[in-house]
Amino acid sequence: MLDALVDAACLAAATPIGLITLLDGERQWFKSKRGIEGEGSCRADAFCDYTIQSSGPFVVPDAARDVRFAENPFVTGSDRIRFYAGVPLEIEPGLRLGSLCVLDRVPRRLGADVRGLLARLARCAVERLLQFEDRYLLSRIDSGRLGRANADKAALALAEEALLHGSFLLHYQPKIALDTGRRIGFEALLRLKKPDGSVVGPTAFSAAFDEPILSRRIGSHVLRCAVAQAKAWATAGVDFGHIAINVSSSQFIELPGSPCLVDEILGATRSAGLSPRHIQIEITEGVMLSEQGGDVGTQLEALRTAGFIVAFDDFGTGFASLVHLKEFAYDQIKIDGSFVRAMTESSADHAIVKGIIDIAKALGKQVVAEGVETVTELHALRELGCSYGQGFLFGRPARASDLRVLPD
Repeated sequence: MLDALVDAACLAAATPIGLITLLDGERQWFKSKRGIEGEGSCRADAFCDYTIQSSGPFVVPDAARDVRFAENPFVTGSDRIRFYAGVPLEIEPGLRLGSLCVLDRVPRRLGADVRGLLARLARCAVERLLQFEDRYLLSRIDSGRLGRANADKAALALAEEALLHGSFLLHYQPKIALDTGRRIGFEALLRLKKPDGSVVGPTAFSAAFDEPILSRRIGSHVLRCAVAQAKAWATAGVDFGHIAINVSSSQFIELPGSPCLVDEILGATRSAGLSPRHIQIEITEGVMLSEQGGDVGTQLEALRTAGFIVAFDDFGTGFASLVHLKEFAYDQIKIDGSFVRAMTESSADHAIVKGIIDIAKALGKQVVAEGVETVTELHALRELGCSYGQGFLFGRPARASDLRVLPD
């Protein structure tokens, strides 16, 4: 598998040499390699020693003109390396044990798209090493980190098993118009039914969302289930409004032979005879700021053009700035519940909620407050002009069979 990742990296960067390396205190070891001889080198000569000191890609366009590497034996010796680009193998922030890198014997530049792909391949390499308990790798991690790695392995296995046996299911939480109390739709929330009959939330299998292929399969499953439920309600004459689904960054990656996210959503809704108004798309700012970058914006705009509503979920909890509110393609802003729950006791949180609502209105966007649990919060949101809300005050997530969706 690691050899395949190295081959993919070389193919993407159009380089003859590729490596997955691991570093200890004295040496650099070639865990997987293409186009170069040997088993490793002393760490002092390793380009990758610089890579693991960086949280992002490390690129040397022309090693012969770089004072750090001009006398390096990889440059002056028989390998004649002139170009290097590496991405650290990062187990968690700050813990970097090696790199996935590509090299060439001529000076080069590397486009942002290829850098992004190398970063994704590096994450796949880390997942593979952890999954198979590479003894060298795990020996470098303390017991706490090893425990988390094993927990992630268990979460991945749980998600794989759930997909295989159909144990994933959707619960639906109502979304309400705050001025009238009328239900306008539902958000679909993923749950997993364990063999003992108990139902667990995403925390139990959160590691699966960091594994690109598995995350994509889960996202497709959620789409199919939500569309099937929307069709069932529509056929029964239920005015359910819409079902909102959460979309991960991996679903925006275009894979050969697979439809892009836009085509997948359009195909699913059209085959079910549903209008775009029946399905809404929710993405977090983490997705908006992911390496897919502009491609996320392009696909979201295509969905909006087709008539789908796009919501900017959990706003305020990540790294999005006010600039992103005008740059990205979306229709709604969803205020994270942590601000809503604190706003009646904290003037700062109240000011944040008010500011988000005011900015959204000025931009012509709708606002949905998440996590509404008390009547006091409801009244405060109404006074600030928030249009929509969801939370335990209006209804807990439940299976479709347990919901009252028929008119009173």
